[in-house]
Formats: sequence, structure tokens, C-alpha cells
Amino acid sequence: MKYDIQTLKIFLAVASEGSIARAAAKEHTVASAVSKRISDLEKSIGATLLYRHRRGVKLTLAGSELHQYASRIMTEMANLDSAMGNHANGVRGQVRLVANTSAIVQFLPYDLSSFLKLHPTVKIDLEEHTSDAVHKMVAGGSADLGIMVPQRPLDGLQACLYRADELMVLMPPDHPLSKHRSLRFSETLSYDYVGLPRGTSLCNTMVNAAQELDQPLRLRIQATSFDGLRRMVALGLGIGILPRGSVEPFLQTEGLAALPLDEPWARRELMLVRKAQDAWPILPRLLYEHLRQAGND
Repeated sequence: MKYDIQTLKIFLAVASEGSIARAAAKEHTVASAVSKRISDLEKSIGATLLYRHRRGVKLTLAGSELHQYASRIMTEMANLDSAMGNHANGVRGQVRLVANTSAIVQFLPYDLSSFLKLHPTVKIDLEEHTSDAVHKMVAGGSADLGIMVPQRPLDGLQACLYRADELMVLMPPDHPLSKHRSLRFSETLSYDYVGLPRGTSLCNTMVNAAQELDQPLRLRIQATSFDGLRRMVALGLGIGILPRGSVEPFLQTEGLAALPLDEPWARRELMLVRKAQDAWPILPRLLYEHLRQAGND
């Protein structure tokens, strides 16, 4: 059975207006032409679509079902027009990417730069969130892709390793701990810490590790960014733990010392995740494959 887009549009107008005459005026045609299109559609389907009465028309059961499908078709047609218009304007689509701070600070600038050189007309909507928020956003469909440190099972998500990072203990150069080659977490717990906000994967990991050692984590100050955390450590407000890539480039310029953290949890895996589904738009798929490959290079 073939359906004509213009006829479906007129049918939706009739359903919306509740009147063939008003629908004809809305579509800038005559009532007889609208009536004929509806009659031809009913013959084609083999079912009555409208109850006709003196005050107008109402949808039958078949008409209500057609209305649902026709509305979806017209929405998709509008989306198609918008997508093709983007091509004409040189913008070929958008990918919604959410990532934790570690991925954004250490790796994504380089990987997104190389992707956009290959696909210069793609727009990437990048947002920074905690790993837990990234999990929820990708699972809920409000983001196409996410990069996170998993804190719970990735049910409903497809994941691959993006990158691994290594945690370092950050301190002023004259700090007593700076004489070591590396540090166990237990050796640091007698000192005040500058940490990231509670709820971040790194803060959660540190709190849990301190609890397993049955020692308190002396979290003196919580900074909302890696930059802020480094500055506070440099001023002697406490020691800190950050990924290597966000520490080593700033050691000399910010007057800091850093030592490897000798713990199993100090090597973290950043996972690239997407919602598990059969149909997958091409742009998120292209970015997913690019980031996955970048992590393997």
C-alpha cells in the first residue's frame, strides 16, 4: 500500500481542525479537494477514517491509529529536512560526548583535534561530568558517547578501553614525603589532603581505600578542578592525588613535586561507553571508532 505525503499532511490537518472546511483553509486549498483526498485514502486503506457529522468530523479507531503513524512520519520528514539542510550549510551533524575531567584534561584535546581534521564539518558537543553522571547520561540516552572510570557494572552499555592513567601524589618540593621514590597510600594518610569533590570517581576511590585501611582521610579542602587542586597544594594547603598527565607538565612552572602512588587502584582504566543498541547513527559510530583506535595507538 502506498501513502502520499501530501495526503497524510491533509489528513492530519483535518484531524487537528476537526473540520474539512477549516483544514482546506489551513492548507490553502478547497474543501472538495480535501474531501476527495480523504475518500481516496479510505478506499485505499479499506476502512473509514472519519465520522462525519454536521459540526465537523471525528476520527474513527482506524483514523486514530493512522493519525499516530502519520504524525511520526511527518516528524521524521521534518528531521530529514533539517539534516539535509545541515549538509547544505556545511554542518553534517552533531555528536553528544560526555567525559570525566581526567579524559578531558589528559587525552581528548588531541584525539578530538585529529578527528575534526578528518571530519571538519562535524560538531562535537562535549560536556564535563563525574563518571557516575556520565554513566547515567549515556544509559539514559541524553549523550551518544561517554568516557568514564566505572564505579559499578555497566549494565546496558557497550564499553571498550579508551586509555589508562596513573595516579601521582602531589606535594610541595620541600614536603617530608618528597624524599621517597614512590608512596603507599597508607604513608600519606597522616597528612592533610586537598581533594576533588565527593562523588567524583577519584575522591570515592580515596575514601574507600582509607576505610579499608581503617584510617581517616584528612580531606582539608575540596577543589572543583585539577588546576585549583594543584595551586592549593603548591601553597602548602595539603597534598593531593591526580593523574600523571595532569601533573607532570606543571611541576616546574607551578613549583610542585610528584611521586608515583604504589597501589593497585592507582592505575585506572578510562572506558569509552555507548548505549547497547542495534541501530547506531553513523557520526557517533565514527567518533567511537576513532577514539577506540586512538587509545590503541
